[in-house]
Amino acid sequence: MNSIFSKKLGRGAFFFLVSLALISSLLPLTTNRMVVQAQTDLAEIHVGVYNGLGADDDCTTALYNLLAWMGPTVTYVDHTSIHTGILNTLDMLAFPGGSPNLYAEMCGDLGVQLIRQFVENGGSYFGICGGGMFATWTLDLFQGVWTPLPGMTGTYELIALEVNQASTGPDLSDEPATYQVLYWGSHYFTPTNPENIIPVMSYAANDGIALCVSRYGSGTTFICGPHPEFEEGSDRDGVTRFDYLADPDSEWNLLEKVAQWLIDESPDNPNLNPLGGFGGILLVVGVTIVIVVAGTAFFLVRRRNRAG
Repeated sequence: MNSIFSKKLGRGAFFFLVSLALISSLLPLTTNRMVVQAQTDLAEIHVGVYNGLGADDDCTTALYNLLAWMGPTVTYVDHTSIHTGILNTLDMLAFPGGSPNLYAEMCGDLGVQLIRQFVENGGSYFGICGGGMFATWTLDLFQGVWTPLPGMTGTYELIALEVNQASTGPDLSDEPATYQVLYWGSHYFTPTNPENIIPVMSYAANDGIALCVSRYGSGTTFICGPHPEFEEGSDRDGVTRFDYLADPDSEWNLLEKVAQWLIDESPDNPNLNPLGGFGGILLVVGVTIVIVVAGTAFFLVRRRNRAG
């Protein structure tokens, strides 16, 4: 009698432990939607800056130094490396100011398809001036129109931009209300579907969108008309071209918040887990019940067969 009781107890303990192990293994999956994701350490991120035909040298240098200042590993890429798989090693691809038409020509249909697929599958795109136009005209990451500000002469000028402190994307609530940013062959962006983009900064002159972020597939995108990558009056951007302009502020901290948002909204975000939340809990409970019922039935059948 004691032997039979011991066997029953042992089988019950076995099924209980199996169920407990299953719950323990799945529980992290079910709770992901209930926790706030911590910011990704940008030092763990890999960024590629396009440095091929069409890219302006100063824009490329300033953009490289801006992104390196944020902490990630930054490397130069070109159309050849894009064609041969460099995107598989990157978290973010950045295109500097330059010629969007040459970008399209050099990348070709293959490069365009690979970049679009990179973002759609969870990569991040960071485009300034020509890089923003390339994202719109050729890559179709954004839908809309780029327009020069009325009355601009085409010279290098500092121009007032207003910060979207109520942004539902990057947290800009503690940013100043305005910045002075370099306008150089720049444009403002009019989206086809405004609900699909989140403005970051707009031109004070006409409320036209100067910087904005959006989602594309599983990835994230940023485009910018003017040139906040330049640090006028400072040498940390590695460029002396615009140091004669007396810029009273730096936009680099704001751009770091943008980059942080781009990365945090990528698929590495546990909130994208399809097993998260209440549905995941139901799954675990259901699987556990099936194991317990199946185990009990197995035990009863074996016991009846032995009795027969």
